[in-house]
Amino acid sequence: MINFRSRTILLGLFSCWTAAAGEPLKVLAIGDSLTEEYRFELPFSAPKSLIPPVANTTSWVEILATRRADHFSMGSYEAEYFEYNDLRNAGYKFNYGIPGFTALNWSALINQNYSSNILLALGEARTRSKLTDHLGDVDAVIIFLGGNDLKSDYSGIFRDDDPPPVMAQLLENLAEIHDFIRSREPGLPILIATAPDIGSTYVIATHPNYQDPFWKIRARQRIMTINEEIIALAASRGATVIRIDHLTDMIRDRAPFQINGTEFSFTPDDGNAPLHIFCHDGFHPASMAQGIIANLIIDGLNQATNAVIPPLANREILASVVGVNPDQPYLDWAGDAGGMIDNPDGDGLTNLAEFLLGTSPTKADSPWSFTRDGGLRFLPLEEPLRFAGLEVLQSTTLDNDWTAVPENRIEIFSNGTWIIHPDGARCYYRIAAKPRP
Repeated sequence: MINFRSRTILLGLFSCWTAAAGEPLKVLAIGDSLTEEYRFELPFSAPKSLIPPVANTTSWVEILATRRADHFSMGSYEAEYFEYNDLRNAGYKFNYGIPGFTALNWSALINQNYSSNILLALGEARTRSKLTDHLGDVDAVIIFLGGNDLKSDYSGIFRDDDPPPVMAQLLENLAEIHDFIRSREPGLPILIATAPDIGSTYVIATHPNYQDPFWKIRARQRIMTINEEIIALAASRGATVIRIDHLTDMIRDRAPFQINGTEFSFTPDDGNAPLHIFCHDGFHPASMAQGIIANLIIDGLNQATNAVIPPLANREILASVVGVNPDQPYLDWAGDAGGMIDNPDGDGLTNLAEFLLGTSPTKADSPWSFTRDGGLRFLPLEEPLRFAGLEVLQSTTLDNDWTAVPENRIEIFSNGTWIIHPDGARCYYRIAAKPRP
């Protein structure tokens, strides 16, 4: 482990750094295929069966550049291949996402340890020169690496008694990349992403060589440890952390994985169908997961620069990024019963409330029971609650005095049962339901 406290640290007043008033925040990214525009990553971003291939998944760069263009910019866009005479294909001017690159590759490039291949070395030199020039043109830099480093020796991470050298090297190389930027732009906000736990990807999680339960736990702990060290590195340098590991933890720990009740399959699909976590290669996150990454990026940029970039709501990710109807869980349940605010059975509950409470939208029935002291008891269903939230309102007159029941009178038990405790006054109750944003 590197002792960062013993090294000289140059700190700037990063919290005061903001984009010009009314201008989008200009961001430069140093990364790999998780950062490059998926439009140019056809081996995994386009369906296997589509000829000619056309990307039907998007990266966080593409999502933010299109969905948050008023707040976020990575510079001008080149749509044709080979427009840049460096290691990049095309895409945004300030996007240095180079497929296959590790933190080690980036460290060699910035230290001018170029390839012995003359053509490749020329591309590396041009990349370094342009990158250096662009550092003076942007408001923040994101270092988003680690997945390829861990993949290069995942067998060692999984099986070796001692953590393989690649883990310590990742930390050292991230420090070198950070310090290279800082030496040229002392006050520029820098964001460092934690490493994605690639053991959460389909291709590794299902690989027959990586099924031993003990080693699975050990591999995860080792990656957690390296991320703790990346967080310490960022703190020692005054950089902001982007917790990409939060996504891979969610993928591993949520089963099934869902957003607002819309479920996504862990198993990839050759056609890159929308409701899948990964692209068809089982390793690269598909549009939904990249939408979550986009929000992690937004959160980091807002912290680092005092920007106020609005995060993507879940419904926006579903509708505009993934391209599915965010209301589909409700529609599948409702059938021909009507809209969410309809009440075809006349029992006082809207269809959406009936969805949450597990009652019929077309036959009057009651979800309520009462406690001995007059409290109201009901049990919402777990899966519908992913789609919508509920609020209990009370009234003493059944007129226009409906107010939310105070939280101190609401008790929610581990099995999901709600009890609304009385306050001594005669009250009428009703359920207000609303789709989650």
